[in-house]
Amino acid sequence: MKRDLELLEVILSKVEQQPQGAPFITNKDFPNRDPALVAAHIQLLCDKHYIMAAQNGDDKWSISRITFDGYDYLELLRESTLT
Repeated sequence: MKRDLELLEVILSKVEQQPQGAPFITNKDFPNRDPALVAAHIQLLCDKHYIMAAQNGDDKWSISRITFDGYDYLELLRESTLT
């Protein structure tokens, strides 16, 4: 698998857009993407502690929130797409 920076930004942006106290975001919230690929990228974001998420089975994740480091990384991704 190749790391897809656009997909990482999409995942982080979707988490950021959720209102406080809203239900969890899952990999099912990305219907036009391969669930296994979304799950792998959610795992990458967890590995770096950019999001708080729990695995609920094969390729199934629930994302509860973005972390401080996650916000910094999202800002970096957005800045890199502007240049």
